[in-house]
Amino acid sequence: MRRLGVGSVSVGSLVSILESLCSGQVYPPAIVFVTRAPGLRAGAIGYLLLYNLMFILLLAGFLIIGCFGVKSEYMGNFLRRRLATFKLAVAVLFASLGVMEIATA
Repeated sequence: MRRLGVGSVSVGSLVSILESLCSGQVYPPAIVFVTRAPGLRAGAIGYLLLYNLMFILLLAGFLIIGCFGVKSEYMGNFLRRRLATFKLAVAVLFASLGVMEIATA
């Protein structure tokens, strides 16, 4: 169990470093912009916390699923069988976000 913890922290740290190369292009400038615009600060901090919470919950969900012994082959087959439904849900989500963006502009 101890090796699993050390391995998880090691892989998590490596992923965080590599991911920062991608998300670091947008994330820090957005935070700087928000901190300099006092009118946006309260709402933006809430959205930032929500974004981070959702990101962490997704990763924690996969960790929990893995701890219960669900194999990647099973997850791959599960997602493959429901690919059309998943793509439809993503399309509806992005269309909704687009409508919300247009409505608030």
